[in-house]
Amino acid sequence: VAPKVGGAKLADGSHLPADGQLAGTPAVLFERDVCAVSYQGKVGCFDAATGVARWTKELSSDVGVAVDQRFVFAADEKGAVAAFTRDGGQSAWKTGSLAFRRLSTPASYGRAVAVGDYQGQIHFLSREDGALIGRVSTDGSPIVSVPVVAGANLIFQTQSGTVTALAVE
Repeated sequence: VAPKVGGAKLADGSHLPADGQLAGTPAVLFERDVCAVSYQGKVGCFDAATGVARWTKELSSDVGVAVDQRFVFAADEKGAVAAFTRDGGQSAWKTGSLAFRRLSTPASYGRAVAVGDYQGQIHFLSREDGALIGRVSTDGSPIVSVPVVAGANLIFQTQSGTVTALAVE
């Protein structure tokens, strides 16, 4: 995230650590932005070449972020899912409808944001306003993988080992 090991210095003088407190895998978009979230910390996007923060917001998460052309999506440790504009970090929406469901890293997938939970449910939220637009059950065990978008497929894996691939028709 930063030009040197140890994290990124944020515009407000604080520090986004790179010492194991980053949550999930940082998402890189267009070879320009690196976006990440930390536990008990911040979510934000940084210039990939310099490590300079483009923007940061308060948010604590134990899973990673998803990034698309317009938004950065993050699920906090209480189960709220939030969307921030990618270019400036303005809050686009936040929903608490999945509170306390121990959510997975989100995935931007078509017109939806998908997140898995501890009961093996995959929830689809509107990427525009966060409204719940669908839900799919897997094997009932927690979603443990970072979701993968592969072509038209969205792939999740559960703790029991079930791999679920979904496609929008």
